[in-house]
Amino acid sequence: MSTPEEEPGPPPEQGRHEHGRHAGPGPGGDPAAEGEQGPPAPPSARLVRRRLVSALRPRAARGQLLAGLLCAALGFALVVQLQATQESGLAQLREADLVRAVDDLGEQRQRLQGELTELRDTQRALQAEGDQRAEALRSQQDAEDAQRLLAGTAPAVGPGVTVSVVDPDGGVSAVRLLGTVQELRDAGAEVLSVGDARVVARTAFTDTALGVEVDGTLVTSPFTIRAIGDPVRLEATIGIPGGVLDLLESEGATVLVQRRDEVRITATAPEPAPGLARPDDAAGEGTGGDGGDAGDD
Repeated sequence: MSTPEEEPGPPPEQGRHEHGRHAGPGPGGDPAAEGEQGPPAPPSARLVRRRLVSALRPRAARGQLLAGLLCAALGFALVVQLQATQESGLAQLREADLVRAVDDLGEQRQRLQGELTELRDTQRALQAEGDQRAEALRSQQDAEDAQRLLAGTAPAVGPGVTVSVVDPDGGVSAVRLLGTVQELRDAGAEVLSVGDARVVARTAFTDTALGVEVDGTLVTSPFTIRAIGDPVRLEATIGIPGGVLDLLESEGATVLVQRRDEVRITATAPEPAPGLARPDDAAGEGTGGDGGDAGDD
């Protein structure tokens, strides 16, 4: 039997196999000699641990070591080459190459400068066009507002005067009210109203049994005339000696003229609808105004 310190022999199966093949009794063998050899002793725990550590210990083959050294050498060469390239930079270029590079940079700078100039010119043109368009829109809006005020289709507010005519005897006629409105208009009144009626160019004044109608709206004493314009000029014009103020007072009416910083006229006139007239689309083509009537004469 082997001691625990000795190296174990072949595994039990292999030992038994060889023993049976070489030492086993033949047909004429001795049974007693076979019985003297017992089963091999199991390996100790320390020996098992040694074998396990030896099996798990990495064993680098010569090819693997050579491949690792080659990889390390290749990496080192690449790092050295990269550093040399970065450090050399333009120093490795020839003079002609440097001149060509500088020329290319100059041309690129000029091209970019030209593009920047074009973009700035375009920006200024767009800004000018936007300003002109905004100014045109403002002018158009102002013209439309002025047209609406003149037509009487929009309320108005501004400095002016109020003229109150108290007629207890009913002697103030439509002609006298129309004369007062005309005198205020000649003095520069921009917007006028009599009572709740807006006064425009086509407004009609009519005497009735109940009072005076202004475009179908009945107004009675006291008559209130509102006028938007220069207050000083309006007041001075209506107070001229021998003017409309004296005529109203001669008919028994009492007239009070007041200057105001703000006169508000909320009465509006209906917007007239065109009857026979219509826009002339051919006017912009250079045709004359009387060209259509030439063949009828």
